[in-house]
This record gives sequence, structure tokens and C-alpha cells, in this order.
Amino acid sequence: MRLSTIVTYALAMFVATAAVRADELDDEIAKAKDKFCGGIKVTGPTKGQQFADPTKVQVTVEREPNAHAKTVNGVDVYSVVDGQPKYLGTPWKGSYNLNTKASLPVDITKVEGTQDASQYEFRVWVRNSEDGPDCTLMSQVFRAAASHSNDASYAMQSLDDNIDRGCFGIDLTKPTIGQKLKASDGPININIQHDSASPVDQYKSIELMKYIKDSEKKESVQKTWEGKHDATELFTFKDEIKDGITASDNEAFFYKLTGVTQHGEECEFFSHPFYYQ
Repeated sequence: MRLSTIVTYALAMFVATAAVRADELDDEIAKAKDKFCGGIKVTGPTKGQQFADPTKVQVTVEREPNAHAKTVNGVDVYSVVDGQPKYLGTPWKGSYNLNTKASLPVDITKVEGTQDASQYEFRVWVRNSEDGPDCTLMSQVFRAAASHSNDASYAMQSLDDNIDRGCFGIDLTKPTIGQKLKASDGPININIQHDSASPVDQYKSIELMKYIKDSEKKESVQKTWEGKHDATELFTFKDEIKDGITASDNEAFFYKLTGVTQHGEECEFFSHPFYYQ
């Protein structure tokens, strides 16, 4: 689907003769999102719902009626394999008036890339009346098999429950694996990449952790950051490790990121191990 987003709309509507402050732009985006996309949600498929027939996957969209007429005009599908979402295509296009509820059968085999048994998610496009932007909403992750065989049924049962919860699409790219850092290097850069198809929409904490020498145990070292931050495409945080925190040569540190999905699931993600002295 062609991208016509809330951000694009807010930028077009926001007029200023001087430099635009980031918080002012954020306010405009939030207002546009609430005005045109508030009260809409994808209620089906539900978390981990299984479909033995991939040609009849039901997607349900509900809304609270307001003055803005809305139509469902597209459903994209993503596969999630090994924790990585992949856009497959748009198996449903049309124009379905969304009054209070719309239920649409979607044949995901219309696009290439569907597998015998895998996990998927939908991105639903809802168009406002001519003055408003498009709204995009993600479904929860569901499971679908390409056949009715026992092998396909077993394969569906064996898929990752953590993916069903929406805990994917986040990658802590820095520190890099095995990186050796020193206090004299200054603050540590923590780089977090967010895939646009990830259900995680907010970060809530970053914690410095350490592997215990000669064991598989882990321990918390310090709470690096705690708060609320929207999960943007790239988020960088600078961590200053407290004085006196060190480790032996074979004790590695790593960061734990806690986030929350748009469906209220709490997820944890981990950086590569690194060394600090």
C-alpha cells in the first residue's frame, strides 16, 4: 500500500515561519492521530489464533463512530520467521465502509511467501473522509497452515509463543558483540532499531546486566533508564556506568530493554555481550 501517514499529514498541516520545535511537532502528530484514528482497533485475529485454512483468515476492525467517515481499503500481511517480520504483500484491497464493525475474509495465499505453517500479522489500512490521512493498525500475531495435514497442525503448535505476544522486531545493535570498552571512553552508546512491523510501540526501561563468572547466572548491575518513550525507528541512549562497576576479563555485560506492545504485552530484548573495565 502507498504510505499516507499521520506524520505526513501533520507536517503538511503544521505551518511555521521559524524553526519547528520537536515537541510542538509531536503535539501536532498526536492531535492528528487522536482526531482521525482514535477509537479504531483491530480485534481479530486474536493472539495466537490458529487458521487451518489460510484462504479464510478473518480480520475484524471496530471503531467508535464520529463525524469522520471511514473505509477499510487494504490489508497487508507480514510473515514472522525467526523473530524477523517480512512484508509479503497486500492480499486484500477494496473499499468497505466502516461504521462500527467490519469483518473481512482474507486469503493470504494470494501473495508469495506463505509457508506450510508460520506466524503472521496484518497491517490494516483505514481511509478517512477526503480531508483526513490514512490510519494504519496492526493486528495481533496469528498462526496459519497451508494444509490440513497432521504435520502442518503439529508445526503450528510448535511455533514461538513469544512471537504471538508481539515480542519481535527490536534489535539492540550497540554495543557490538564482544566490544571492549573502558571508563575513559566516555558514555556507552546504546542503539535500538525498531522495525515498522513490530507491535512494540513504547520503551519503558533499560537495565545494565552482567553474566556471573563461571556460571550461567545473570545479575542486575544498575537501572540505566526508566520512563516512557515511543518506539521510533532508531533510538539512541547514552549510559554512564557508575564508578566502581567493573568485571573480570571473562565476565561480560549486556543491556536488557523492556518494552510494551500496542496490545499491552510486556517484552524483553537483549544486547550483545560486551566487556567493560
